[in-house]
Amino acid sequence: MTGLEVDLVPVDRIYGGSLVFDSDRVEDVLRTYLEWTQSLPEELTSSVATVVYPDIPQLPDHLRGRYVAQVGIAYTGDAAEGERLVAPLRAIGPRLKDTLAEMPYAESGSIYEEPTTPHAYCGDNALLSGIDAAVVRPLMDLTGPDAPVMCVLAIRHLGGALSRPPSTPNAVGHRDARYLVGILSPLGDPEVVRPLHERVLTQVAPQTMGTNLNFVFGHGERLAPERVRACYESADYARLTELKAHYDPANTFRINHNLRPVMEVGSR
Repeated sequence: MTGLEVDLVPVDRIYGGSLVFDSDRVEDVLRTYLEWTQSLPEELTSSVATVVYPDIPQLPDHLRGRYVAQVGIAYTGDAAEGERLVAPLRAIGPRLKDTLAEMPYAESGSIYEEPTTPHAYCGDNALLSGIDAAVVRPLMDLTGPDAPVMCVLAIRHLGGALSRPPSTPNAVGHRDARYLVGILSPLGDPEVVRPLHERVLTQVAPQTMGTNLNFVFGHGERLAPERVRACYESADYARLTELKAHYDPANTFRINHNLRPVMEVGSR
């Protein structure tokens, strides 16, 4: 028998939403965001993403056919303090959309305006100790309007409770990472998509600490063992391998094919 225990935190409202900026502000948004996240309280979590949206009628007018930067905000403090904290972002300039406001926590899923139906994507990421602002322009050049395929470049600010050492051993690695940089493209020709993603992650390689397995997908049935190892601290990887060998030597339990290199006995 297996089981999972989850502790819930009582949250009934947040201050949150998104700020969407047009193409002429994208570089300013990325640079300002990296500076802004240096001194935020852990009650505020955020990310910034850039994407070139196709010009199709299924998209809202403020996104259709545009290269935009979108900052997503969720803050558990009061709205007045939230307004003060986001002021440096609003000072960047006019927004295509600004939805920051008090909202019920049940509506927090609206912050990112993501599709409600499944889509096929290929994605990869790197956990970073920091981000050098010098990589902003190269990242834009690789993923912006001149990219050979549609790219979503996302920078997620980490820290807070996640960065604190756990009271008991677990499989969450690289807790001291300050950012996660992710790259996402519609699933297409792997000979185009994967090399592009590799070039994007090469830009942040000097500050890369590892990988988050939750944001690696579309790489086929089996992920290279060295990529899976990069998702864990070495001691945790060894411990998980030993547990797997003891409790599931036949490799019966496989939540995701990409986990096979970790789960298979003798993979060390």
